[in-house]
Amino acid sequence: MTLRPASFLMLVGVFAACSDEPQPITGPLSSSSATPSFAAQGGSNGKTSLDLIENDYSGGSLDKENANRYRGYAVFAPEKLPQKYRSAVIGKDATESMIRQALDWDGLSKSTQQEILELRANGFANLKNTFETSHFVLHYSTVSESDAVPKVDGDRDGVPDYIEVAAESWESIWQRLVGELRYPAPKGVSAQNKFHVYYDKLSYYGYCMPTNVELLRVSPVPYGTASAFIVVNNDFVGFPANDEDRTGTEAIRSGALKATQAHEFMHALQFAINVYGSGWLMESHATWAEDAVYDGINDWHWYINTFLATPDLPIFSRYLYGAAYYQNYLSERFGVDVTRQIWFAHQTRTAADAIRDVAFSGSWEGMKAFAPAEYLHDISDFTIDPPSVVESIRPLRSLTRATHSSYPVSVSVPASTNREPNRAPWGLGANFVDFTNAVGSATLTFDGTDGFAWRAYVIATSANGKTSILPLTLDAGSAGMITVDGMGTRWSKLTLVATIADRPGAAVPYSYAATVSRSGTIAN
Repeated sequence: MTLRPASFLMLVGVFAACSDEPQPITGPLSSSSATPSFAAQGGSNGKTSLDLIENDYSGGSLDKENANRYRGYAVFAPEKLPQKYRSAVIGKDATESMIRQALDWDGLSKSTQQEILELRANGFANLKNTFETSHFVLHYSTVSESDAVPKVDGDRDGVPDYIEVAAESWESIWQRLVGELRYPAPKGVSAQNKFHVYYDKLSYYGYCMPTNVELLRVSPVPYGTASAFIVVNNDFVGFPANDEDRTGTEAIRSGALKATQAHEFMHALQFAINVYGSGWLMESHATWAEDAVYDGINDWHWYINTFLATPDLPIFSRYLYGAAYYQNYLSERFGVDVTRQIWFAHQTRTAADAIRDVAFSGSWEGMKAFAPAEYLHDISDFTIDPPSVVESIRPLRSLTRATHSSYPVSVSVPASTNREPNRAPWGLGANFVDFTNAVGSATLTFDGTDGFAWRAYVIATSANGKTSILPLTLDAGSAGMITVDGMGTRWSKLTLVATIADRPGAAVPYSYAATVSRSGTIAN
């Protein structure tokens, strides 16, 4: 079967008159299967305007026309939003909604299309200054009350320091991601056709807008490509601190600026591979790119706690920005190129299958090692790098489900009910149970519901924080036992790690027990 490219919407008026304006939005061929899959975000700081809009749209209380008009209002004219969609919450990235708008485009009425185009034209109308680098054209304002970048110009060359930092950053990002890591350049970009970036007032760090979308195939997974442009916040006033902007009040928020540019540019590279890709994979991977380009900024650490809040859930249902934690785990265990290979595999298979096939050689068995690594925060940001200012403000949350300090212990985790979720592991999820205040030999037993790919470990921790990971061998009935000597002398804590190393499983019940023996006597 041959698919024609998506129809091109030819812009007239203000866009047609200016070659520096973004390329036209175009939508894909209509197909019920050709829709992006986005994980629920569920952050910890309330909902942004776009969150509220997307919730109502997915719930059926907003139609396609109004949802897309409101998406445009949220980024270009928030004062036009109905009151229920107005929010002062700072958002990480508006890209998800912009992708949805682009893929909805051909199904919108001409009047809605025109209103969105006029919103964009008006939003960018003040950005009359440009600055060019080898690969980029930067559009910005120095005079607009609402959209101007910071006026600081330390070398008095007429170019604001903010734009000079941004321009240098863009070429560093290109060199790292395209030059060193070998991602394909954004679609349509050449020496004669540079990539365009706009610095505008937003309640988001930024976004990447797909343009000229082409649906190339609908099976076995939707696959297509798109060109893009990027919009970046014009000053980051009020955005949180990071390890370059350590107070968050710096005149030039260089850390937030650099991290955002790395994040959004990765989206442009993803669009050249598969614009129909999984939203979870898009955002976790783009957040990973922040660290891959700028390891010392650590703005992404703000999202880790929301990810750590749900270790029981399937990895693909956990907070997508915080899931950069998992992407870092993959790239450190399997090499930095694994993330690029996963994206190319995602052209022909689901995101989950792409990760399984590329990182784990076709079997989820290797995923079992992520559970103890997650508990120990065994990625370089926490094992090698200096402590981040983010954790001094928001310490890492505990992954522990329960802590026991008196013995014997016998616990059965029952099945979930509608009123009471059991927080037991789903497929590719895990639980962690701590045992402290034991002296002598501790015996831990585990028994998981039969028929699931249960795997278990015990992490032994000494008083000075050193750890040892001990496999807990399970029989055919998913039951096993381990005895650890030296409690109170060599070891101060044991942690039972129970995980399911396959996709099947939803809050699967299990039981565990612990006894402590001193000189052959079971402690009560």
